[in-house]
Amino acid sequence: MCDLVKALLTEPMASTLLSVLVGGAITWLASWIYYKKAGNDLRRETELLRKANMAAVYMLEHPDASVEVQRDSAGNPIGLIVSATGHAGIRFSTKGTITGAKSDP
Repeated sequence: MCDLVKALLTEPMASTLLSVLVGGAITWLASWIYYKKAGNDLRRETELLRKANMAAVYMLEHPDASVEVQRDSAGNPIGLIVSATGHAGIRFSTKGTITGAKSDP
């Protein structure tokens, strides 16, 4: 085994190929770790944006609702406090027709 390693390190073509393979493996590993972390961050940010869009749609659908934004210690929005009031009204109307009525003398 020691002779094989010696031959690889002393042979210019073999040492170049070995260097390229080792460098490529290190580069691939570093890139994979970076993009995995970036993908996870993007998923978290996308989830927050989805929640923010749903909150905006709710506020547009319910303009009479009072909305207060909850924030964390860094000032980032983490939720909404929604309070709503309502009112109700009732109206009645009737119509009728009298048929076959007897008149009193």
